Amino acid sequence: MLLAAGGLHGFADAILTKGVPVKIMPVGDSITEGKYTIGGYRKPLQDLLKSNGYSVTFVGKEDNGDPANDTGFSKGMENPNHEGYGSARIGMLLTGGTTEKHTALPIKTSLANNNPDVVLVMLGTNDVFGITATDKMKATMDKLVSSIYEQSPNATVVLASICPIGKIAARDADVNAYNAVLPDIVQEQKGLGHKIAFADIHSVVALTDLSGDKVHPSAAAYKKMAALWYSVLTGEAAP
Repeated sequence: MLLAAGGLHGFADAILTKGVPVKIMPVGDSITEGKYTIGGYRKPLQDLLKSNGYSVTFVGKEDNGDPANDTGFSKGMENPNHEGYGSARIGMLLTGGTTEKHTALPIKTSLANNNPDVVLVMLGTNDVFGITATDKMKATMDKLVSSIYEQSPNATVVLASICPIGKIAARDADVNAYNAVLPDIVQEQKGLGHKIAFADIHSVVALTDLSGDKVHPSAAAYKKMAALWYSVLTGEAAP
């Protein structure tokens, strides 16, 4: 279903082909969930892809359609499914766990249940809040990405850097340190023959783009994120 993995930087190699049906599983925390917005980056990304000839279906256990279950951030989306969990750390998506009344299954189970062609991974903000050492974060993300390929060897992973954090200024150095090691994971996986690309989300979201809590992106920032995801997936700049 897919052409090729995207490059480490830039948009040279398309991952998606127009008109070819592809299942995409967004994996992450409340930023993937889209807290305080409708669909976060997922809705504008979905709209961009579909309006430009790409046949995509978002998959995942969560659909954020039940306000009684602390959800609602995707209400009204045509295709709301995802694997984003508020307050989740990297390890929770790896092995499973419950946070903010939502239970994530181990990543291998989620993959088996949804069979995605492309997995968008953006995690680490809550690990930084927990002052987890960068080397431990890298090791856990290594395991997560490796687990994806163990379960779904033909999937394409797009691994993203995380946004800046304005709520605790001292944490931003940790954000930068973590983001700096993510391209190493991409290169290691490419060396193993896996289809993987890097999306430098941090490069398009500034501190001034964050919402009032100085952690989650604003609606405008989510659109910037969607444009970058689009470029990495399609090999072309977002219109």
